[in-house]
Amino acid sequence: MRPILFRIGSYPVYSYGLMILTAFIVGTMIARVYLSKRGVEPYNVYLIAAVVAVSGLIGSRVFYVLGHFSEFARNWKEVFDLETKGLVFYGGLIFAVPCGYLMVRLRRLPAGLVANAGGLAFLPSMAIARIGCFLNGCCGGKPSSVIWAVRFPGTDQAVHPTQIYELILDICAFFVLLMLVRRFSQGWEVLLCAISLYALVRFFVEFFRLHENPNAPFFFQGLSALLFLGCPLILYLRRRFKPE
Repeated sequence: MRPILFRIGSYPVYSYGLMILTAFIVGTMIARVYLSKRGVEPYNVYLIAAVVAVSGLIGSRVFYVLGHFSEFARNWKEVFDLETKGLVFYGGLIFAVPCGYLMVRLRRLPAGLVANAGGLAFLPSMAIARIGCFLNGCCGGKPSSVIWAVRFPGTDQAVHPTQIYELILDICAFFVLLMLVRRFSQGWEVLLCAISLYALVRFFVEFFRLHENPNAPFFFQGLSALLFLGCPLILYLRRRFKPE
């Protein structure tokens, strides 16, 4: 694994941060193509993407700090250290969606259309981000003897490569979404489907992922199950009570 990919002079370029940046760029480009075809100016896409990225980063970090409170109690300066690890996706989702929605309303854009663009960009972005997790050696799995188990530097046991599991499943979920996207004629439907598909992926991956807190898998699987079932229910209710 390569936490530091290379150096520019004395400045280290971290694989985790670079993959997060790459995921953001790819997601923004996908959203731009989708929205440009529907008359939304690229400037608006970039502005909304920036707001979503910053708010998502803050939310992801807040969730991580709350879940590892004892680690930061003695040194609060580390809260602001994002060089190598410490982000929780669901925290980012909780922060990013309302902040992105607020910016969309301020720009007077159709919220449902922008949400669908975000849903289309979401899964490939998560897949790319997991490459960063793998290179960094974080978000790893439980000890395992399967032939594809990996041993990260500085550890004695081979573990499930849960980052790769999620990467593969995110890509599969994205192709499922592409097959379904033509069926979605209303706003928000692509995003709801994307979140539901990711929740299913995350629910499965949690069986193999290792957490310091023994209660964490139950929390994430419970939240994933809620999203997996809740998003299709919302989609159904929207179609039932808000027909075309």
